[in-house]
Amino acid sequence: MKYKFIVDENIFYCAVRGVDEHDRKNLSSARFLVYLLKNCHKIYLDKECNSRFQKSILTRIQRISKTKPVLPGMDLLIQEIIHTSEKIIWDFSDSPQFPEEEHIPRKDLYIARCANHFSARIVTLDREFREKINDHAYLGSKGVIAIRPEDAIMLVMEI
Repeated sequence: MKYKFIVDENIFYCAVRGVDEHDRKNLSSARFLVYLLKNCHKIYLDKECNSRFQKSILTRIQRISKTKPVLPGMDLLIQEIIHTSEKIIWDFSDSPQFPEEEHIPRKDLYIARCANHFSARIVTLDREFREKINDHAYLGSKGVIAIRPEDAIMLVMEI
């Protein structure tokens, strides 16, 4: 089975540095991205997610790689994922709102909308966000779940 993923920005930041959300050495985010690139799973981006990728992720990763220790080659791997057309499905429309979205943290609402639009899995390190997504009845009915990179690794290892 091939999976659709919406990847929270924190996964990319932690992957480039080889750490977890608490800044402890952890390769889960990096391993997730390596397997994602290697196998046939996809990252989905709507208009808002694409905008954040272009403005925030790429710029911030370049800054991080100049100021902090990074995993060798991880910044290049992320560039390859982003620039490999068969890895990312680009949809430049706005993802629609969904019922009871006020229960989702405002800062993460764009990710939840994108996941709802594509009926995708969200990969995030943000525990509160994962809980809000996984407790949301409407999103659950659409097949949207939020998982940690450790859990996503098991999915992306499947060919």
